Parts: sequence; C-alpha cells; structure tokens
Amino acid sequence: MLLIYKFVVSLLILPTLVAYADGNSCNVSPSEKCSIDSLPLPGDDGSVLIYPGGNTRCAFDDYSDNTTTFKSSSQYFFQVFPNQQDKSKVLLFFQGGGACVDKYTCNFALQCQLGASPLITTTAKVDNSGIMDRGADGNPFNDWNVVFLPYCTGDLFVGNTELEASESAYNQALGNKQCLGQNRSMHLNGYNNAKTVLDWALENFPNPEKLVIGGYSAGSLGAQLWSAKVAEMWQVEQKSTKFQVLADSYVGVFPEHKAAASSLVNFYGGCDVDLHFPEQMKAECKAGTASATALVDALIKETPKSEWLFIDSNADRTQRKFYELVRLGIAGYPFSTLLDAGEFYGNLTQILDSHAQLTSVTRFNIDSDKHVWLMSPDYAATTSLDGAVLGNVLSDWLGHGSNASNMTVGYKTNKTIL
Repeated sequence: MLLIYKFVVSLLILPTLVAYADGNSCNVSPSEKCSIDSLPLPGDDGSVLIYPGGNTRCAFDDYSDNTTTFKSSSQYFFQVFPNQQDKSKVLLFFQGGGACVDKYTCNFALQCQLGASPLITTTAKVDNSGIMDRGADGNPFNDWNVVFLPYCTGDLFVGNTELEASESAYNQALGNKQCLGQNRSMHLNGYNNAKTVLDWALENFPNPEKLVIGGYSAGSLGAQLWSAKVAEMWQVEQKSTKFQVLADSYVGVFPEHKAAASSLVNFYGGCDVDLHFPEQMKAECKAGTASATALVDALIKETPKSEWLFIDSNADRTQRKFYELVRLGIAGYPFSTLLDAGEFYGNLTQILDSHAQLTSVTRFNIDSDKHVWLMSPDYAATTSLDGAVLGNVLSDWLGHGSNASNMTVGYKTNKTIL
C-alpha cells in the first residue's frame, strides 16, 4: 500500500510554488473595508494580507492529520503588495496549485490520503517569490500595485458548487484509512473567492493606466478564463486602459477527443457564473461541447484590444501529466506513457495560432520540461529557444506591448498531430 501511495503522489501531484511571508493583515468587517489607503504597514516582504470573509472559503473545513501531515483550512485571504503613491499600474495575479477533475479526485478522502502532497492546494498560502519578490533587482513589477489571489479550491478559480462527501474503491486501495469516513464535502468556491478579491481591487484601483491579469499553472488558465470579465469590470475599452494577460505555463492542451474542456468547467459549476461569455458560448459550455481553444477565443473576442504573453516549456511534464489525468482519470496510473512532447508542443502552437488570429499574442517558448517560470528567483535569466532573455521580453512587453503584436520568441514549427 505504501508503494501505491508514493506512486500516486509522484504521478498526480501538480506542484505549487509557495513561499511564506510575514505580512501584516486586515480583516474586512461592516466597519472596516481594508481600503488601500488605510492598510497597515506592509510586512518585510512588502505585502499585507486581507481576510475578506463573506462567501469566501477554501475547499475543505479545518482538519489536521498527525499521521500524514495533511492540513486543510476553510479560511481564505488574499495578498496585496501596495504602492500607495502610484495607483496607475495594477497586476492581478492568480496562484497555481493543481486541479481535480471528477468525483474520484475531487474529494476530501483522496487529498488527505496523499498527505503532505495532495493533488490540490488545500489552504490559502502567501507567496513572495519570483515576480512577487519586491526586493529583487530588475523586477518589472516592483513599483506596481500587486493583488495576489491564493488558490485553494482545485477548480481553476471558476468553481461555484458543493460536492457531497464521497469515497471509492480507489480510496480503499490507498493507505491512511484514518482519512476515510470523515464525511467532509468539497466546496468548489473559486469563483466567489476571485470575484470578492476583484471587487476589492476595483474599488481601490478603479482607474489604472495599465492593468495586467495573470497567473501560473492552474492560475494561468484561471486568469485566461477571467480575462473578459476583468476587462468589463474595469471598462478597459471605454477608458483606453492598457490591458494585458500574462499566462505562465498553461495553455489548454486537453484530450478533447474524450470530452470537451467545457465539460470540466461545467463540472466545477463554471458555466453558470458570470465570466462574460457570449450567450452562445454559455450554451456550448453547459452542453459540454466547447473546446479549451473555443472558450478562450470567445473571451478574446470580447476584448480584442488586449495583449497576451504566453510563457511555456515545449515539453512541460506537468501539463502533459494533467492531460493524462483528464484522459484516463485516477484509474490510469501509473501513466507510464505521457502525451508525446512533440505532439504537446504542436497542439500548444495550434491553440496559440488560433488566439493570435484575434488579438496581440507574444510567445516565449523554452526548450525544457519544467513547469512554471515566473515564480523562480532566476526567472529573468531564462532563455528562449532562440536565445531571447525572459526578463527583457517581459519588460518590453509591459512597456511596449503594442509593438510586439503576434511576436513569437523561440518559436519552432512542429507538425501538429491531432
């Protein structure tokens, strides 16, 4: 049983990059809005934690397992790196941290049995690494107002449903039987968490000159799915706000032949929430017939003047593992054969080609199987397939995005195998 346990952990875990900060905090209440101008002084990492309460929460109620060291907490917060002297530049950044895909993976028992390495992040956590590091020389976001959205619901920030407690034969095959019989439901509450944070950000930064929504891993897809709604909330077209989308290490390469990507969004309850999809796409989402490409294309059409930067490894192992998890489910382990790297990159290229027909798309492609780049301390030195430097490309894109329309950095043509 121990061997099976370790095997599942090593193959199914979608890693998160987490650093712990010692920031000061503010609790939202009827008498305290935690407005940007009244926040306490930031902690050593330059951030303040805001506890919004209300309808925010993480996936599971509070629990701590002494045997596996698994922990869950229902409490949600978000992290703000303020620049109170200049509110003209705002970054909304969505954390990564895995995703569950069905009733066999979206349950408390499995996450608890996987111990310190659950399939999803089950507590809200701060991050001050990579582009969140205010002390890093050359960080292009050092003087921006950064609103960081922790991820603890496993639903790509679009969930809006509660799943009843469930267990299956897969749970019986794993160890840590103390995790069974807990009768704990799972709250796919990512939409409400994100909307609460974005409402706070809009109230406190209503008129930025530059607005970037971004994220890494699952947070990358979350940012893409929220892009049109954020553009609508801030009225970026009416106000001529420079609006950009920064996507690190997730493009919707999905086993569409098994089920369209929208079937997963619908499982989370994400087809019923307001992401600013046009009515026809809402219907296709509910019907489970819309591909990942079609979903994001529909949102791009709502914000045609947006500028997008995709940062991806050409053989990203985590994205390829997630593909197999969706295709085969947990029953498919040991996933001894991943989606071929060339096929993955070919499909990634095809997806971005589709997006590039609709708006400005810059691609930074890296010859690697690594997952997530912007949260590494040395991200700025990362080189693309043709030798471009990520720090330079990111700075140029932020400052001169209109001159980088449909630019590809480190692009190689691959045959696309469908």
